[in-house]
This record gives sequence, structure tokens and C-alpha cells, in this order.
Amino acid sequence: MIELAGACFLAAAALGGWLGWSVRRERVVRQRRADIDAKQASAGASAAGAAPGLAANRTGWLRVLDAPVLVQVCKLSNALQQIHRESKLSQAAWDRDIGPAILGYLQFVQLLPASEAHHHAHVGGLAAHTIEVIRAAVTLRSGYLLPKGGAAEVIDAQRDQWTYAVILAALLHDVGKTITDLRVSIAERPDGPGRPWLPVCGDMPTAAAVEYEVRFAPKSERNYGAHRRLPLVLAPRIVPATALAFVAREPSVMRELEAAWSGDDASGVLAEIVRQADRQSAASNLQQGPRNQFATATAVPLVDQLMDAMRRLLRQGALPLNRDGAAGWIGAGAAWFVAKRLADTVREEIARVYPDDGASIPGPAKNDRLFDSWQDYGLLERNPDTGQAIWYVEVRGEGYAHEFAMLKFPLAKLFDSADDYPCDFDGELVVIPPRKTRSMRPDEPPGDRLGGVPKTGDAHPERQRASGLLAPPPPVPPPKPAHAAVKRSPAHEQPTCEEKNSEAKGHEAPDVTVGLGRNDEFLSNDDSATAAAAASGTRGRLPLAIRPVTPFVSVPKTDTDGGKSGHEAPGDAACCFMAWLQQGIADGSIRYNEAGAPVHFVPEGMALVSPRTFREFAALYGDDGNGLDSGTRPSDKQGIGIQRQVIKAHWHLVGPGNSNVHHFGVIGRGGKRVGKLAAVVIQHPERWFNPVPPSNPSVVPFVDPKSSGPSGASS
Repeated sequence: MIELAGACFLAAAALGGWLGWSVRRERVVRQRRADIDAKQASAGASAAGAAPGLAANRTGWLRVLDAPVLVQVCKLSNALQQIHRESKLSQAAWDRDIGPAILGYLQFVQLLPASEAHHHAHVGGLAAHTIEVIRAAVTLRSGYLLPKGGAAEVIDAQRDQWTYAVILAALLHDVGKTITDLRVSIAERPDGPGRPWLPVCGDMPTAAAVEYEVRFAPKSERNYGAHRRLPLVLAPRIVPATALAFVAREPSVMRELEAAWSGDDASGVLAEIVRQADRQSAASNLQQGPRNQFATATAVPLVDQLMDAMRRLLRQGALPLNRDGAAGWIGAGAAWFVAKRLADTVREEIARVYPDDGASIPGPAKNDRLFDSWQDYGLLERNPDTGQAIWYVEVRGEGYAHEFAMLKFPLAKLFDSADDYPCDFDGELVVIPPRKTRSMRPDEPPGDRLGGVPKTGDAHPERQRASGLLAPPPPVPPPKPAHAAVKRSPAHEQPTCEEKNSEAKGHEAPDVTVGLGRNDEFLSNDDSATAAAAASGTRGRLPLAIRPVTPFVSVPKTDTDGGKSGHEAPGDAACCFMAWLQQGIADGSIRYNEAGAPVHFVPEGMALVSPRTFREFAALYGDDGNGLDSGTRPSDKQGIGIQRQVIKAHWHLVGPGNSNVHHFGVIGRGGKRVGKLAAVVIQHPERWFNPVPPSNPSVVPFVDPKSSGPSGASS
């Protein structure tokens, strides 16, 4: 007993000494943090609410900041409020669990980047990316009934646990990058000696750090999938025990969260939600976010290497254009390159210029990686029929015709000035269905010339309903996406070299259409950039000009003014038309705000090019929307019936003299009017679309030089 008592005494003494040391250390850390916060507050007070300074005394080092300061510096306050609101969690639950978890994460990652040369590579990129992913994940979670297949009472009982799990899975999805991708040095006093930060031991303030330096792990040491297995290790350092205890009340939910954190189940519902949210955040940053990198970053972004190589090859003539055997053809405001040939040529050029980085460039068997890079940054235009980077085009020139799998790059993405654009191809570029589709449907029309009329598809109503693409309310489901058909005309595009010559001679410019190459370079769907996304049921991103929007509400069946105007309720045909338009714009099959599009958004509303838009609907479903066309009406009269039905619905803008059709001018380079179009303008497009796309600045009210105001024409 005496020996046991002595041992206990010694253990207690040792524990007491350790506790005393811990208390003294914690006191020193708190004092050090207080001194830093005082300096930050002093710096911020000098500029009326300006964010505190981020840089430490040493070049390239950053100050360690507390979570509230990080929220201010990264401008996250509004996003956090949106997350709380969308989560529908009580204030008590937020203040006790979720709020502290997010603040703990921010204090953990400080201003680290999310990548070295990809998305969110800037200062504070990891924090910004994570908050964006949480916000998107919470929004997506509202569309799920969890657990999947659960009874109503179970879904209701577990609602908050699943919301916690979604937020926490999103919160830690990239936290492992602090170990796998980054090499962070910390110092315990300003300008003091640096030592490695060990994330598994806690955040930087816990390590008594006051400043830090960010460097990146050598490529030879990186395992790009390892970070997905580390959230489970780091979670106890960040997430409050009360939050974990609340989730653990429902063991099945806790198991799902543990599987997501450990990277064991990529098919689970939490992994599915976070994956979608992660793609949204990355895509938004790549196309619209800052392109800054840390000063210590050494990697050149792949997309910069690709674009520099393309522009250099074009200047040198190493990518020949507009002839038999060329690498690309010009038409419809874009450069159409043979996909495999472009990828191989650009890869060789990068290897020549960056010989040390040759191994990091995806090889010939991974051309889809190159396509993804161009597509992720919005540099090429997706094929709206397939949701992929590849277009299937037939090139018809003088004495030759080839089919190719091609990539479509808007000329503005390749050239600094419109004066540098190459001349258009003097031939036809015809968009055609994929080879697999053509073998399945031999009766399919051969394709759509860019400049021609889109194919009508299957007009038989029973076959369309059987496809299950969309259920009622409309009596007719929306059509399958039509092949892209961009009409090149002076009304929508700048004159080509040939058109300039024709205009100089007083002749009408010829209609030029667009296209592809040799059969041995024809790629299958499996080689396309977004095949993996398509296989998982997701679609890739469209360029900003034609990105789909989300249907907001169903087509209104009653007057928006509650019947005060005396108008009767819109008819079924008008509702079918709007449902078709709504769905087509949402899934990308109906283009808008670009050259040749049937729909343009203007300050007055949504302009439907007349009669083209109505003819396209009537060709699919007939003038009454029932899918049957009498076949007796001449083609130049097709669409008149459905246009009348839409006008009778009184959704449109009525102009002077009760005109239903308005005229708009199309503005080209230099602010000159290069064309004119007629349109029916639907008011309040927010009734159908969320968000409403921005107005097309190139489409303005047409002003007749002989009159004092905009002109219109009654229908």
C-alpha cells in the first residue's frame, strides 16, 4: 500500500508539474495572442473598418489570425448568414455546434490556399472554397429526403442530424490538404526561428505560432487522393464534441459521416452532395475568381501553358487553318479544331518550352484532361447536345469532305483583338450527331449546318411521352435538345473577310455555315472531357453566354393580376410553349444571348425572335402544342398559331399602337448597328427563370433614322 501510495504521489506530482507547465504555457500563448490582436486592431482603426494587415515582418510570411478576424478578412459574414438561414437550424444549435465548428476550421486553415496552380490558389483560398462548398451543399441538401427511402417519421426525426452531417462533411472535405499538399513553417515570435507546423497536433494558435510561411509539397511527395482520408483524423481538432455527440444520437447518420470523412464510401449520399458542391465552387472560381497564386508557388497552371502554346502555334502557322489537311477551320465566330490533333500538337509544344514539366502534362491517352482544363476555365464552348467538349462536325470544302471530332473555341478567347481574327472558311461546317447515335437511328437527318434550321426531332407525341424526359403539367414533354445551329448573318456576327469584300462591292454577303475532319481522328463519346460526369448523371458546365438556368416556377395558369384585367387564363398551348422554352433554356438545348440564338434577354424582358422561335416549337409540337402538325400549312406560316396563343396569354409587352412585335438593332464592333431583328417580348422573365440571365448589350431597341423613336410592327 505504501509503495502504491508513493507511486500515486509521484504520479500526482508529475501530473501537477505538467498541469502547471500547461497553465503557464497557455497564459503565455494568450498574452501573445492579445498583443497581436491589439496590433491588428490598431492597424485596422486607422482606416475606418479596413481589414487588419495580413503580412508579417518577413517577406512572404503571414500573421496568424483569430477566427473572427479571418471572417472579416475573407469577407465571409454574408455567406455564413446564408448557410445558417438555408440550414434551418435553431439559433441555439448554430451557436453551440455549427458556428464554432466553422470558426474552428477557419482558425485551423488560416489563409492557406486550396491548391498551388488550380482553383482557389490565392491567399485565403482554402477558407473561401470551403465556405462556398458548405453553402452549396446546404442548398443541395434541401432537395434530399434523408435517409434515402426512409419513412416520413424517420426523415422528420433525423432532419437536423443529416443537416449537421452535410455541413460537417463539406467543412472538412479538403482539410487534409494541410498535410498532403502544403508545407507550412511557423514561428512563435515575430522574426523568430521557423519550425514545421504539424496539423495533427492542433491549429497554429495552439502551437503558439504568431506567423507562418506557406510552401508547397514537391510533386514527388504528393498523393492527390490522400487528403480525402484525413478528415477523420483531424475532426477532433476542429469539430466541437457537442456537435459529434448530436450526430451520434442517430448511429446510422454517424456511420455515413465517418465513411465520408475516411474516404471509404465515394458513393454515399454525403459524398455525393459534397462532390456536387465542390464542383460548383471550383467551376465558379476557375471561370470568375482571381487567378493569383502564392509567391512561393512554382507550378505554372496547366491552362496557362495550354493557351500560351495555342496562341504561339497560331502565330507561327503551326496550326494551319481553312484548307484540306488543316488543324482547324474558322466559322460562326469560333475556331473549330480537330480535337486529337490539337491536343497532340499543343502537348508537344509544351514539352518543348517546358522540358522539365513534361511528365506533369497528361499523356496522349489522357486527352480528356486537356479538354477538361479548357472547359473548366470556360475557354471552349460545350456541345449542348451532349454536355461534353466534343462536337462532331463535317467539313465540306472545295474538293474534299471530312468528319472530325472537334473542339470549339470562341475567337475572342484566342485573340486579343478582333482585327487579328482569321478569315472565315469558304465552305460548310456541319454539326452532325455522334457516330453511335447515327448507327442507332439511321433515319436521322444528316446534321445541322451552322446557318441552317435545327432538326425537329421526333414529333410523335406518344414516343415523346414514352421517353420520360419531362412529366406534365404541359400536355407535351419538352423536346430532346436540338443540335446547335448558329446562324451566321450580319445581324448577329461581325462581317468576315468575304462579307467585307461583298459589302464593298454592294452585294449581299453569302451565308457561311460551320464543321469536322478525317475519320481516323474521330473520337468516341468515351474520349470526351465529361464522360465521367455524364456517367454519374451530372452535366458539365456551359460557358457563361449559354449556361443553363434553373426553372424557377411552373408556367402560370392564371392572370398575374388576379383577373383584374379581364383577361382569360392562358391556354394550354401557350403554357406548353413556355414550359418548352423554360426547359430548353435550363438544359442548354435552347441558346440565348449569343449569335444566332432565338432568345435574347433585354431590359424590357425576354425577347423571342419572331417568327423563328415559334416556328421551332410548331415544328416539334404543332401550333396547338399537341405534337400533331396538320401538314397543310405552308412552311412560311408555321408558328403563327402558337404565336397568337402566346400573345393571347398577355404575358408580352405591348408597344405603341398596340404592336405585339418589337424591333431591335444588333450592335457590332465600334458601336455600329450591323443588323435588325423582330421579337415578341415576354415581361417579368423571373416568373420562369432563376436567376434571370443578364441583358444582352448587343441587342438594343431599333431606332429608325427617319423617326424620332424606336420602331415597332404590329403582328
